[in-house]
Amino acid sequence: MDAIARHIVNILVEKFAMDDDITPATDFSRLELDSLVMLELSVIIEREYGPRIPEDELLEAGSVNGIVALISAGAPAA
Repeated sequence: MDAIARHIVNILVEKFAMDDDITPATDFSRLELDSLVMLELSVIIEREYGPRIPEDELLEAGSVNGIVALISAGAPAA
């Protein structure tokens, strides 16, 4: 599992009390995430990884893997 994906899964499990059996591929519709969770997750991602990704885009990403793709796309070129 990618380190960023593992970190985001850990955030969902520890901070937002999601089931600990979720994986980076778990569909967000199964988790019943509300807008407040997505807003807080957006702030955490911006603080830790740099790009600002609005909560609606995080939800549309559909899974942690989708969020990792958004983070990678928003990261500055090396």
